[in-house]
Amino acid sequence: MRGGSESRREKHAELTRTAVLDAARTLFVAKGFEATSVDDIAEASQSSKGAVYYHFRDKQAIFAEVFRASQATIMQSVLPSSLEAVPEDASPWEQALLAISAILQCYVEDDVARVLLRESAGALGWHRKQELDEELALPLLRAVLSELIDAGELKPVPVAVTAELLYALLSKTGPLIAAAEDAAQAVTEIEPVLFMLLNGLHREPSTPDGGNTRLRFAARQQQDAPAEAERTPPESG
Repeated sequence: MRGGSESRREKHAELTRTAVLDAARTLFVAKGFEATSVDDIAEASQSSKGAVYYHFRDKQAIFAEVFRASQATIMQSVLPSSLEAVPEDASPWEQALLAISAILQCYVEDDVARVLLRESAGALGWHRKQELDEELALPLLRAVLSELIDAGELKPVPVAVTAELLYALLSKTGPLIAAAEDAAQAVTEIEPVLFMLLNGLHREPSTPDGGNTRLRFAARQQQDAPAEAERTPPESG
C-alpha cells in the first residue's frame, strides 16, 4: 500500500513538473522571459506557486530546462532525420554539411526554438547558456570530427581543440538567425560563408570507397534520447 501511495505521488509530481514546463514554454515564447512571472507560470499550469518552487529554485531554472529541452530536441530529432534523408552516395563530409544545414533550417521553421534562443542570453546569462550549449554540442562535435578523420575526409587535427573552435563558430549562427528580421534570408547569407570556412578542414579521402559510409553519431543521439529523459527526473517528489 505504501509503495502504491509513493508511486502515485511520484506520478503526480512528474505531471505537475511537466505542466509547469509546458506552461512556462508557452509564456516565455508569448511574453518573453522578463515579462513572465512565477505567478504566471503557476496559474497557467494550474499549480500552486509552492508546487512550482518545489521543482525549480527560481524562474531561471525553469527557463534553463525549457531551453535545454528545445536544444536537445534539435540534436536528437532533427539531426537523425536529416541524415536519414541524405542521398545514399553522400560522403561523410557531405552528410556533416547537410546536418549543419538542417540545424540552420530548423531555426527558420521552428518559431519556438528561435524565440527561446533569442531569449536565452538574457534569461540565463552568458556562462549558464554556455554551459548548456557545450553540454549538448561539444560531445556531438567531437564524435563527428573523429568519424570524419576515420573516414579520411578531415585533415589530421587535434579533435578536442578543433571541437572547441568549431563550437565557437557554430554557436554564433543560431543567435544571428534568431535576431534577424528574415530568418530564411539570414540562413542564405550564413550558410555559404560557414561552409567555405569549414571546407578548409576538408580533404579528399585517399581511397574513393568510403562514399557510402554513414555517420554514426545521429544514431547514437537517437538511442540516447530515452536515457536523456531519465537523466532529468523531478528534483523532488
